[in-house]
Amino acid sequence: MMLTEQEFLEQREERLKILKNCGIYIIRNLINDKIYIGSSVNIKRRFSQHKSTLRHNTHKNKHLQNAWNKYGENNFEFIIIEHHSYPEKILGRENKCIYLYKPEYNNITVNLEKRFVHSEETKRKIGQKSREKFIKNPALKQQLIDLHKGKEPWNKGKKGIYSKETLEKMSQAMKNRININK
Repeated sequence: MMLTEQEFLEQREERLKILKNCGIYIIRNLINDKIYIGSSVNIKRRFSQHKSTLRHNTHKNKHLQNAWNKYGENNFEFIIIEHHSYPEKILGRENKCIYLYKPEYNNITVNLEKRFVHSEETKRKIGQKSREKFIKNPALKQQLIDLHKGKEPWNKGKKGIYSKETLEKMSQAMKNRININK
């Protein structure tokens, strides 16, 4: 179904309006300069949600809620620090802002390579539990073996589908990529 020019322009205007509201924001305590960093595809609506939950003492972030209760609504400001045209990229930008500014009111820490990393002790315990599961239930082990019989391992890779020239180009492209962790 083809859109008329008027319908196209209306939809375009609506998309532009949404994108103008998409971005990264800060809630800043004017007394001690502590901040909270967030992102939303509709910042105005998100500000309203924050204010409503803070006013009703039901905000999920207890640290921010306690500061709001202590210092009062008039001592906080809401600031848009970045607008974005691509809503799918704002979480990555929010993580980078959290990593750079280390906001006191955000109760998460960000590791840009991985969202969550198990400790070595936890990894050891998980491995031990997994091994015990197979020792106690040999039928489970056999069931997994039968399930994968005749199938190529998922991590083996496919050989011979790219020419040497293509592989060289792919290798060069990967070497030229910018490393965001530097």
